[in-house]
Amino acid sequence: RALAAELKDGGYDLVLFGKMAVDDCNHQVGPMVAGLLGLPCVTTVVHLELEGGKGVAEREIEGGMEVVEFALPAVLTCEKGLNTPRYPALKGIMAAKKKPVEVKPAAFGAVRLTVTSLTLPAERKEGRIVGEGPDAVPELVRLLQTEAKVL
Repeated sequence: RALAAELKDGGYDLVLFGKMAVDDCNHQVGPMVAGLLGLPCVTTVVHLELEGGKGVAEREIEGGMEVVEFALPAVLTCEKGLNTPRYPALKGIMAAKKKPVEVKPAAFGAVRLTVTSLTLPAERKEGRIVGEGPDAVPELVRLLQTEAKVL
């Protein structure tokens, strides 16, 4: 919500996010911001072309690629390798040190979620080996049907 509040005034054609956070791997920040702003969202973009108020993105899907066309402004979540970084020269680094950095206070709003407790998952039973090779298949199927009840 804080990101969407900061971006609500517009003035941009494209908002870029990473694919996921390394802490929880939820893949949610980009799509949630897009939803709050009412903008189109394309996730896991690996190739991008922009022209004339429109964009065409290639995104990875299971077993292939999907090509998506969208109107600007839009929100994208990007895969590693989407761009080739340009490394700054020493002159650029020195010039960047003199640029002012705009600092804005974060407006998070009311707390809507409170973690009341965390517990470890229950211990799992030890696994067992029912045999080796093709000879083990009948016994494994029988155990999956009778004990695990998954077949």
